[in-house]
Amino acid sequence: MKRRRPFIPSQWDRLESRVVLSQTTLGLSPVVSGLSPHLQALNRKQTALVAEVNQAFDSFQGDFDQARATYFASIQGDPSASGSAVTAFQDYTEQRTLLLAQQLVGSFVQSPQGTAHAPGQPYALKQLVESKVIGPKGKGPQGSLITSLQTTIPQVSDSMLASSPTTTLYTLSQDNAIAAARTAVLNGVSIIKSGAFGIRKTSHY
Repeated sequence: MKRRRPFIPSQWDRLESRVVLSQTTLGLSPVVSGLSPHLQALNRKQTALVAEVNQAFDSFQGDFDQARATYFASIQGDPSASGSAVTAFQDYTEQRTLLLAQQLVGSFVQSPQGTAHAPGQPYALKQLVESKVIGPKGKGPQGSLITSLQTTIPQVSDSMLASSPTTTLYTLSQDNAIAAARTAVLNGVSIIKSGAFGIRKTSHY
């Protein structure tokens, strides 16, 4: 057999050039990082604020889960008492959502981001809570957490209507509303940190 000669390149091929990013958007929401790729990662104070927001929503979710289970048990066990059970659960939902809003505002006050605002506008994070969670009078616009939760509380007079598939659908709707409110608040924190939409940041970050 004829021996094959090994291939010996006569010239090294040039490697393609690479671009190394000097900054990162780690820690920012996908929406914000996509719109503003020059943004830096969250610092310690901002990370602490995000943790407090998540803790407040985790606590709210746990408390609401427990109250909701009690409500469903009451309307299944005694349909004749469903009217008073609905009222009690509605009142609890409003009060607990107000507490969540107060906790969020309290966290914002302790952060430099808490006083960020657009020219001529109130504090951005306070506006965010009132529009996405609950207003100062216990009400909220369409799409806010309190409105979404109140409109998905089943008002039944027949225990058969509170069957497992039905309660599962109500539960999913409410859990989705809580998750949407959490995401809106966290995205708001990221947007304010970026200074987007003319929102002025304090200088002592």
